Amino acid sequence: MARSPAPNVAFSEAQIEELLLDLNTHVTGPEGLRAWASDTAVDVDRLTATPILTYIRLARHDDHGCVIVLMLLDGVWERAL
Repeated sequence: MARSPAPNVAFSEAQIEELLLDLNTHVTGPEGLRAWASDTAVDVDRLTATPILTYIRLARHDDHGCVIVLMLLDGVWERAL
């Protein structure tokens, strides 16, 4: 994924979709999420990576000012909030 702009700039819907595509392509479980987070330029506010619950909350918000939470559910990454 391309480098993120400054942290105070919101993610567009297109950028969120690009991020979901990247996660669905490269992260299949908790261990993969930890590796992805250590290599990405995306600022992560919270990361939970267990066999039961795997999600990230981004430090930046969307265009509407909403928090962005991405969750691995049944093997597919999707936006939770």
